[in-house]
Amino acid sequence: MADVDLSGKVALISGGSRGLGREMVLAFAEDCADVIIASRKLDNCEKLANEVSERFGRRALPVAANVGVWDQCDALTEAAYAEFGTVDILVNNAGMSPLYPSVDQVTEALYDKVFSTNLKGPFRLSAEPRPHWAVSAIPTKSSEPRCISHRTRAATPPVPYFESTEE
Repeated sequence: MADVDLSGKVALISGGSRGLGREMVLAFAEDCADVIIASRKLDNCEKLANEVSERFGRRALPVAANVGVWDQCDALTEAAYAEFGTVDILVNNAGMSPLYPSVDQVTEALYDKVFSTNLKGPFRLSAEPRPHWAVSAIPTKSSEPRCISHRTRAATPPVPYFESTEE
């Protein structure tokens, strides 16, 4: 039995094919929402979409999208509206936190990639559906679309670096 009845609702989850994103996709589907599974690897999205359909009988749209690229964010949004006509819940889950030996070894290319995925993408996805949202429903407390953005920290806390000058 579902905890929340999301019948008639559509949830778009970026970074939705594995990890926390995968679990969110399954949770939304279990609660009767149709889902859009967005990730860079289409085959992973398709596998999960099939699982959602088989386990929960919900519609699931797999979409390959790199959220760090605005054109791909726009294409994702257009695919979502072409298939479902609405997006009620947006979960900005895609993100990256690559390991690097030291801050001085972070290249501009790596910085730009992390910035695009973690900040530019969620910004664009949050802004892009707004024109559709304004047309699809007059916002009310119960019908206003929801946007969820989150970031997690590594499972292990950072270890401070101390150097002693004493002998």
